[in-house]
Order: sequence, then structure tokens, then C-alpha cells
Amino acid sequence: MLNLRNKRVVVFAEGCFGPVTSKVATSYLRYRHSECVAVVDSRCAGKDVGEVLGYGHGIPVLDSLESALQFDPDIFLIGVGLFSNALPDAWRAQIALALARGLDVVSGLHFRIATDPDFAALASESGARIWDTKEPPDTLATSEGKLDALDRFIVHTVGTDCRVGKKTTAIEIAEAARRRGINAGFVATGQSGIYISGAGVAIDAVPSDFVAGVTESLVLESARHHDWIVVEGQGSISHPAYSGVTLGLLHGAMPQALVLCHEAGLAHHKGWAHAPLRPLPELVTLYEQLGSFLRPAKVVGVSVHTGALPAEQAARAIEEIEWETGLPAVDVIRSGADRLVDALSVHDRTLQRLAA
Repeated sequence: MLNLRNKRVVVFAEGCFGPVTSKVATSYLRYRHSECVAVVDSRCAGKDVGEVLGYGHGIPVLDSLESALQFDPDIFLIGVGLFSNALPDAWRAQIALALARGLDVVSGLHFRIATDPDFAALASESGARIWDTKEPPDTLATSEGKLDALDRFIVHTVGTDCRVGKKTTAIEIAEAARRRGINAGFVATGQSGIYISGAGVAIDAVPSDFVAGVTESLVLESARHHDWIVVEGQGSISHPAYSGVTLGLLHGAMPQALVLCHEAGLAHHKGWAHAPLRPLPELVTLYEQLGSFLRPAKVVGVSVHTGALPAEQAARAIEEIEWETGLPAVDVIRSGADRLVDALSVHDRTLQRLAA
């Protein structure tokens, strides 16, 4: 695992840099923008990252890696994903240039860059390193239910769909808890979270039999250092394509508390117009039932991604969700995660009283 801290990073987001279309890039830039020297996207070239995202002002968007080399980068980070394991030819040329110039390459693609003979040869010649974050751990095991006896408070963010703020919510909860003096840790289960936190496993690259076991191991490792363990969620339990990862994470993490993440106004799974979202109360019940086979798991709040909605519409959407679910709801980017930490703290104290 490469250390990205205090490095000079070029983020590659060719053809799709934007708040919704380049999730890895936008997440990394929200929390690690000070380490980024440039973004590569020919479509947005000439703009400033702040113009595109609303944060990251002062970071240029350039047309190619060649243009970014003037900033003496150390790392070429691929900030977009693919829906297959095929690598576009245009991307291959940019990755090859990065390796030839001695830049370390960091990739969360299902295509394994390190196993490509041409890329491996370039890296060997230049001394560059390749970090494929989709590579599963060397040691894999099934879950053994060890967390049932763990004296820690485990929080897990779950979603109504993909890209609704599960990672961001988990990070914001952990940071808000730490500001209150709670020893909270964030557990990354996707490549964006790994780049931000410097640790974790891309859980969607783990063979399905071992998803719960790897998640259990991640929680146990975090428990060595933290009292609250906030586990990043993936996908959605109702998603026609990705629910398997969601369920494996839920069972492996064995959370006592869940935070449901939702995008205001979302009616169908993204890219699945024929797959409507289930009502929020139904999803609350479903997550609680599926998460409570070994011990109770309770949804204590809702994180609402309101995006670019005007403030008044965003507030109305949040109020409607609170009325619909009977749970506290908040947009953690607009307002912070304090209301969620309030609800989580109450639940944690309740569990402590019941255990006494």
C-alpha cells in the first residue's frame, strides 16, 4: 500500500470530471485537495477544480498528463471507474506515460495494471510502483462472528442506492465524533475511502464467500485503536446488481447502529429506470431485520444528500424524510453530522445501560 500523504498527486478523470460522474476523484479532492497539483480531463481543461466542484479552488484542470508534468507530480491517481475490466486505449497511453516518467500509479479499476506485461516492464525500468487497490488481501477467511463479544460501538452507513453519500457520511460522523472527544475511527471499504484514510480494503474485489470475513477483520483491526468504529457502506440492499456486497458488509460488520443514506428526490436506482426505490420506512425495516441475526441493529438516523438543491428545497426535503421515517435527518455536507452523532450517542448510552 502506497502512502499518499504529503505527495504531489495528479488525478486522472478523463472525460467525466464532475460532482456526480467522477466519484473517486471528487471524494479524494474533498478531503485531500491540498495534495493534488492537477486534474486531467480534456473536457474540462482550462477550468479550476473549484469551478467544477465548488471546492479545490486553485487546482488546474488540464488536457493531459503531459501538461501536468510541469508540476513535478509523484503519483498518478486514476480518479474514475469503469463498469468492466477492459482498459480504454487512451487511458493506456496516459498510464504508460506516467510509469515511463517514474510516477507511482494508483488504480481502483478492476483491470489489474500491475499484471499487464507492458506496464510492469515500464515500472521496472523507471522504478515506479503500481498500487492496484482492487487487489484482495493475501489472507482470506470467512466470518466467525467474533464481533458479538467485542466491547466497541460499531456504526455502519447503508444506502437506498449507489452514490448517495455512504462514504462521506461515515467520514463526517467519525470526524464529528472525534471533535467531541470520542475515539472514533473510519473503516474504508472502497478505493476512495482508502485513498482518503490510508487504510482499508476495496471490498467489492473480495470473493463473495469472504466479504463478511474481511469486514470482520477490518473492524477488529480498528477496534485495537478506537471505541467507535464507523464502517463505510457499499451499494444498497435493494440494488439489482450490487446487493451481494451490501449484505456481506452488513453481516461482517455486525453494527449496533445504522445510518441510512439517501439522495433527495431519488425515485429509481441510478441507471435502472425499471427498478424503483423502496419506500424509506420499508428499507429501514429491511436493513434492521437483515442486520439483526446475531444481535440487534437499529437505524438511528438518515443522511440526506441534497446536492445542488436550493437551501429552501433542501430543508423541505429533509423535513419530509424526517416525517416519513420518524428519524433525525441531515445533509452532512451542508450542516455537518452533529445531529447524527447525537442520535448515535443516545443509542450507545442505551446499549451500555442495558449491558450493565
